[in-house]
Amino acid sequence: MKRKIVVSVLITFIAAANVCLAQTGSFLKLDDLIEEALKNNKDIESAHRQLEAARFRIPQSSALPDPMVGYSIMGPDLETRLGPQEEIYEFEQVIPFPGKLIEKRNTAKAEAEEKEAQLRLAEKEVVLNTAETYYDLYAVNKTLQVTEEIYELLKKFESIAQARYASEQSEQREVAKAQTEVSETLQKIFMLRQQKDTLLALLNSLLNNSVDLQQGNIPDPELPELAFTLDELILKADNNRPELLEAKAALKKEKYANRLAKYENAPDLSVGFQYIRIGEGMTTEPDDGKDAWMIPLKITIPLWQNRIGSGIQESNRNLKSIEAQLKQEENVSQYTIKNAFYRFTSACKIFELYRNALIPQAELAFRSDQAGYEAGKTDILNLLDSEKVYFNAKVAYYQALSDALKNSSLLERATGISLRGGYK
Repeated sequence: MKRKIVVSVLITFIAAANVCLAQTGSFLKLDDLIEEALKNNKDIESAHRQLEAARFRIPQSSALPDPMVGYSIMGPDLETRLGPQEEIYEFEQVIPFPGKLIEKRNTAKAEAEEKEAQLRLAEKEVVLNTAETYYDLYAVNKTLQVTEEIYELLKKFESIAQARYASEQSEQREVAKAQTEVSETLQKIFMLRQQKDTLLALLNSLLNNSVDLQQGNIPDPELPELAFTLDELILKADNNRPELLEAKAALKKEKYANRLAKYENAPDLSVGFQYIRIGEGMTTEPDDGKDAWMIPLKITIPLWQNRIGSGIQESNRNLKSIEAQLKQEENVSQYTIKNAFYRFTSACKIFELYRNALIPQAELAFRSDQAGYEAGKTDILNLLDSEKVYFNAKVAYYQALSDALKNSSLLERATGISLRGGYK
């Protein structure tokens, strides 16, 4: 008997645990979705491949030009004092002026830094888009939930109006008004469900369809309270915002390219080796028929200044252009951070206003009119007016929370760092 009781208890416990796990598993957690997006998003994969390609260009840039080898067969009339020249084997290596390969390597490194910043930019964009879609989905879910609750209440009010009209306690217009409100609310439900499906599809595209998002249930998020000042956020962005890092890397690359352009005025060196095979001559010299060799040295002459000078001027102009772009990016960065900061703080205040004042007041008025209508002390027009105020306040409440959360993500995107540890 005891054994049966123990088994029954275990079965009940396991079933309850499975239910809890199923409910927990049905929730979409933002951190999990971001992790999946960073792992599977194709824009990030493309940026990562470009970074790998840029890193492979670094050893290429500092390599010497390919050497040349040659072989010549001499004609029968090419005689020397020691005999006829029969064959020539030659080797030649061009060695750029010292400093050219260094600047080429530095330019390639800076380009890799630029690609790395672009990768970080792609990651931050995906994180932002995922978070914004997630919070939009939260707002739509909550709005849909509130709308469905209001729909059930309106159907109840419609039934009361019909009953009163049947007993000649009210006019037909009250029934018509209630039915109109029920139909309009049902239309809102259809539209909200369509918006939910659209947001789930967008979220799926960001995650490359790697997660099952059928339910789309989102736990209630907490409103973060920022612990950093605006000036601190601007300072953090200087070394973390991807756009600034990309602009700085582009400036560094152009500086190296400018130095390389000036090195075009310096000559390159060519070193070779020739081995000449000599046939037997008709002399009695002890070196008769002995092979010969030589080491030819050549340098380039930077003669055509219309090419070199124009290249330097082009590089100077490019450098000035990149400097201007960096300055503009710094201005844009400050504006973006300030805009996100002010929007976040404003959305937090609006959310607090709805939570602490507007929602309680609207609900109190609605519940009062609802009780009055059910008791026959007020008409349905006053009730529906209160219902609309309460409904709009609830929807605005969740929208304000969603806006605050989206602006917190926008602030993270603007600074280039995760601020989750910077919230109280």
